[in-house]
Amino acid sequence: MKTEVKKLNFSHQGLIETHKWQEEGEKRAVVIIVHGMAEHIERYDAFASRLARDGFIVYGYNQRGHKGTIASKEDYGYMSEGDNFAILVADLFEMTEYVQKENPDLPIFIFGHSMGSFVTQRFVQLHGKKIDGIILSGSAKQPNAALRAGIMLAKMVARFKGPRYRSKLLNSLTFGAYNKFFRPNKTEFDWLNRDETEVKKYIDDEYCGGIFTAAFFRDFFRGLKTINSNFELIPKELPILLLSGSEDPVGGPVKLIAKLYETLKKMEIKDLELKLYEGARHELLLETNREEVIQDILNWLNKRL
Repeated sequence: MKTEVKKLNFSHQGLIETHKWQEEGEKRAVVIIVHGMAEHIERYDAFASRLARDGFIVYGYNQRGHKGTIASKEDYGYMSEGDNFAILVADLFEMTEYVQKENPDLPIFIFGHSMGSFVTQRFVQLHGKKIDGIILSGSAKQPNAALRAGIMLAKMVARFKGPRYRSKLLNSLTFGAYNKFFRPNKTEFDWLNRDETEVKKYIDDEYCGGIFTAAFFRDFFRGLKTINSNFELIPKELPILLLSGSEDPVGGPVKLIAKLYETLKKMEIKDLELKLYEGARHELLLETNREEVIQDILNWLNKRL
């Protein structure tokens, strides 16, 4: 396995740490991985390596505010003075441009997980014709009423405490409710997946699970609201695969990922599929049935080449 780590100078004043996986031999397509909030791209090494063994070139990058891209630990969860969510979407655009220049003749797919899935949703509303398909894991269509309340609270915190303030209240309101589905809890991250070893790795990782800034939450909630108003911009010809655990609290469970599916269906997306995994939680690539999930992803990709 050939791996490469490189820092790229993106716009909005930042060096972005990128990772690349590939094997020798003929290459069939490219997959860009967009990771979730409060984690990092190294957690996707097993998944990326598996895709690479099957003839894919895989790229990933540590998003702003995360390991490998921050200048110091004090910057964890802080991205920019500008619109944090819009900048994440712009970073994905620049990453896609870079990948296309390196691989001008190969199809390009994007795999987005959790926060990365929302970045990907907005990206394809703006630039969907640049790529050949997307896979969204741990995603949803969030209700506007909840988003409006979140925006209002995050704006107040940012105004009175400062945009870089890390609010335990905001973090708890966003993530704290997820664990209630799995009481009695063993950890505060039981909602991630059923593999206790993987949950422990997450807890022990100093670059996972931290609290993000009030400005980020404000812009993230605004970004989700913008997504909800612009689904009609997604190209109807773009293949879309939705993946969710039946017990993933981000997906509702089930209710909010079903809303996303129904919304995309109403937009007349021609190649749309939803796969639910019984009993699985949020992080499907680290779940106890991860081999099944990865094989399903490979099957879906192969059918579109």
